[in-house]
Amino acid sequence: MCNKTEYVQNPDIALREEDESGSLLFNPDSGEVLVINDTGKFIWELCKKSSTTIKMVEQFNKEYENLPENLEEDINDYLTIMTKGGFLASN
Repeated sequence: MCNKTEYVQNPDIALREEDESGSLLFNPDSGEVLVINDTGKFIWELCKKSSTTIKMVEQFNKEYENLPENLEEDINDYLTIMTKGGFLASN
């Protein structure tokens, strides 16, 4: 994935916060429900306006300690899942 690709939330997606274990995203177009943890929700929130992978890595570095060395790859993998499921749009 290109680091300059911008990701933004699909405005039709509904977020339902559950408990400390996670939240649910519902895509009414496909009927798909995706369970996300706090990390997934953090990425979801970063995509509220739009964000690139590079910006996301920067935000993770500001908010968290002891991040994995392959953070950018992990984020890209998650973005692929979110985009394929129609939860995020990319350009």
